[in-house]
Amino acid sequence: MKAKQRYFGIFNKVFLYTMLILLLVIGGMFLFFSNQIKSTVTVTQQRQTLEVFMPLLEQLKDKPTDEIIAFAEDFHRKNTSFSFCFITKDGEVLYQTEDFALQDDTGGFSRVTMKFPDNAVDSNFFVSLGKSGENRVLFLTSNENGLRLYVASTFSGTSVYTDILQRAAWFFPLMLLASLLAAFFFARRIAKPIQKVSDDTHSMSLLLPVDPPGERNDEIGKLSRDVYTMYGRLKSTILQLETEVENVKRMEENQRYFFSAASHELKTPIAAISAIIEGILSEVVAPEEYPAYLRECMRLISEQNRLVSGILDLVKLTGDIPVPDKEPVILRKCVDDTLATIAPQFESKGHLVILDVSDKLTCKLNAGLFSTALLNVLLNAAQNSPNDSEIRIVADEYGELIRLTVWNSGAEIPEEKLSKLCEPFFRADEARTTGNGRNGLGLAIVKKSLELMDVDFCIENADGGVLFQMNIPK
Repeated sequence: MKAKQRYFGIFNKVFLYTMLILLLVIGGMFLFFSNQIKSTVTVTQQRQTLEVFMPLLEQLKDKPTDEIIAFAEDFHRKNTSFSFCFITKDGEVLYQTEDFALQDDTGGFSRVTMKFPDNAVDSNFFVSLGKSGENRVLFLTSNENGLRLYVASTFSGTSVYTDILQRAAWFFPLMLLASLLAAFFFARRIAKPIQKVSDDTHSMSLLLPVDPPGERNDEIGKLSRDVYTMYGRLKSTILQLETEVENVKRMEENQRYFFSAASHELKTPIAAISAIIEGILSEVVAPEEYPAYLRECMRLISEQNRLVSGILDLVKLTGDIPVPDKEPVILRKCVDDTLATIAPQFESKGHLVILDVSDKLTCKLNAGLFSTALLNVLLNAAQNSPNDSEIRIVADEYGELIRLTVWNSGAEIPEEKLSKLCEPFFRADEARTTGNGRNGLGLAIVKKSLELMDVDFCIENADGGVLFQMNIPK
């Protein structure tokens, strides 16, 4: 199948068609011009014969027989290339050259077949004799006295035609070779860009890399550019679809992880509450210990309430939600309000908070989302720092951005876990212990909140602590 395709490829087709056209044109021109040359030579010969013999007939008009013979002999001495014969009206031969002979196809003398019409006066006839042998032209004419002239000469047109054929015997191969070369380069010139387009489209169908098309201003160049543009758009679409598929897979995986982690987080305290209540109902717990156990139940229920609130907050920030409105916010005021909310957490652990934020810095943010994100960042810093640690909150200007950093000392996150900190329910400790308000949703809420406001952020270990950094537009 491949061999057949190669044989009937565009190059072979263009080459074959071009050769056929060239051969037809060359053959047609050869036949046309050879026949034209033959006809031209014949007419020219006849005209020359007339120009030579007609004056002689005029001179022999009303001349006696002796003078006619003398004129004929003198004319023959001067024009030896002609063979002719003078015959009277009665059929008497007055003069005949030695090489004069009129023969028919059988080799016999053709006197009978060569007759003038009865009213032939000053008439001229050209007759071709012979089919297989040498062609000869018979020129017949007569004057008023009835004197007839017969002229026989070799048909020069035939010799010219034969000479043309002999020359064509070696010239035609040269023309054929030239035609082959011309057809080859023409077919190559036409087929090469088409073959490249064919090869490129085959590679495109396999999604293989393809070089950009060359500069051509004809239809093939436009076709190549359009195909390459379509290929680029197709690749971009495929890449986009692959990205969307990966995102869907990642989202589904995150959802499975989220539901699994949420189920675990919700199941553990519910199981603890159920055990306490069951102990009370089974009178395993002494009545005087009821208040302590009930307070533990209330604590677990409170943690469950915070966990459910966190899940609801995270769900609200996930999915196709409208882009939040932004407004100018005084950064220092927003930080102060957030610190006031969680001041008890800092005081209970003896943390020293250092605040270096100018009250002249104004950001364009959604105040609610930013307060939620900052609250969770500060709460995460307080919970994951040892007692009596230092927490610094610093804001600096960098061009059109304000860089706000929160650094807490005495903490360190393993490098392999830094990329997972913002996953829901992730904790650095492998035991996934609860307590102290830690539900593993804080940084996940921070990530969603900042992404909705197009605020870049990063978390890293720095200077013996953990640094949270965000770049806020002014």
